[in-house]
Amino acid sequence: MRFKSKGIMISYKQRVLKALISFFFLAQVASSQPALKVLNFQADNGYQHKSKSAGKRMIEGLGAKNNWEVISSSDTSIITFNTLRNIDVLIFNNNCGSGGRIFSDAQQLALQSFVRNGGGFVAIHCAGAIWHEEGAFQDWYEGLVGTRLITHPKVQPALIHVEDQEHISTGHLPKEWHVRDEYHTFTYSPRKHVNVLMSLDESTYEGEPKMGGDHPFAWYQYYDGGRSFFTSLGHTFETYADEDYRKLVEGGIIWASGYDELAELPIEEGLLLDLNADQGIRLEDGMRVSSWKNSVNNTIKSFDKQDKGRQVAGSGRPRLKANVPALNGHNSLVFHRQELVNHNEDAFDHLTTGSGYTWLAVMSAYEQIKGKPGVNSFFGNLRNTNVDKKGQYEGFWGGLSGDNRPWCGARNALHKGLWNENSPHVIADEALQKNKYYLVMGRLGAGQDTVPIELFVNSIKPVAKALFPVNPEANPSKLLIGQERDATNHPGAESFDGEIARFMIFERPLSNEELEQMRLHLMSMYNIKE
Repeated sequence: MRFKSKGIMISYKQRVLKALISFFFLAQVASSQPALKVLNFQADNGYQHKSKSAGKRMIEGLGAKNNWEVISSSDTSIITFNTLRNIDVLIFNNNCGSGGRIFSDAQQLALQSFVRNGGGFVAIHCAGAIWHEEGAFQDWYEGLVGTRLITHPKVQPALIHVEDQEHISTGHLPKEWHVRDEYHTFTYSPRKHVNVLMSLDESTYEGEPKMGGDHPFAWYQYYDGGRSFFTSLGHTFETYADEDYRKLVEGGIIWASGYDELAELPIEEGLLLDLNADQGIRLEDGMRVSSWKNSVNNTIKSFDKQDKGRQVAGSGRPRLKANVPALNGHNSLVFHRQELVNHNEDAFDHLTTGSGYTWLAVMSAYEQIKGKPGVNSFFGNLRNTNVDKKGQYEGFWGGLSGDNRPWCGARNALHKGLWNENSPHVIADEALQKNKYYLVMGRLGAGQDTVPIELFVNSIKPVAKALFPVNPEANPSKLLIGQERDATNHPGAESFDGEIARFMIFERPLSNEELEQMRLHLMSMYNIKE
């Protein structure tokens, strides 16, 4: 049972209440089914902490408390594709790799597949000292943890500053937390790449080396399609017995699973597509995105790269921008004349032939290139000519003008031409500011006659609207993200420059009340200001 993120930034107390309500509901409908499946993994190669047994008891105790199914193992043979496919959270529990390699090539691939398919990862203390996996996997693993542990002074008391008291793992802690433990230093501060939860006050302990005053000590991040939580605390028996520490790790597990946000999407009826840059991203060649997986379980599996129509193979892949501070630490995809395509030809046809739709995009705009007039599309499934040559221009799409005014449109195949009464051009009067994040939404009414089409920006008050004559015989093309349609004729010339952090489509027009609920949810989650 793999939980997917549909989160919102709310207070710790609200999160706990929602989690309790969600757990109670799940327990009522499936009392025999554990809320999470957790693999508590402690295999190592090198130094072994005497407190590993205390760490094992802590995780198993948290499992009993929360009705999680916890599997504890120190055997690397458990790391397989088949095992991890059924795991929600994988914990590396104070296991060192200071003496040599722990994983085979096949096990390394299984670990990467787990994370890239939305898995949750929690690393405790010496899990930051797995040093000898070699090659690209070693670099990938250190990115997954956030940095690399190198050394530490003796065990002693120190002061920890809790920088984020809103996260589910730290909401119970005071701003200043006095702890006695072992204090690692790292190869570099991960602050630019992760979301720091707490940091160590280097003036409150003795010993070298230190990190020049910036010493993060627990953090979380969205990484390579999954979620990663790390705490460097966890050396002594007393640490594992400390209730504040246990709650820190408990919250980290809940966050890594996505369970804290599972039940918080306010509207789910009719959700057809949910592309979330925090998960389901497959990377290659560094941060280039080769596939973006749909979080909704249906026939629309993913949006994938394509080289057709491009002179340079791979030039159509957007780039992952990880842990964006302005988006509350969420990821986004950067498009620069690039696109991803869904190959289910008919998955979206019904949206313009009677069912209606609502789409929502968390996005920002860069400077647009000069393409065809007004065609800088960030999504669309326009077909220029129907396969039987009877129709022209059918589908729906959204984009930006050359000066970054958002627009949306639909075409019914009844008339050829760029904009006309059968192909309404619904465009805002005001442009989006460059590099600022917005919630842009579009809605088409349901019915077989003439229905309204509306555009919204950060509000449910339309910034533009028109009427659209429905043609039940229309047959659009494949849907693309980053461009209006299959990039065979004009690769890159009909696409937009900017970012998309979330893109959702409902196969029905949401009511104003429902749209407002979704608006508040997404704007709070992604820190978008009205």
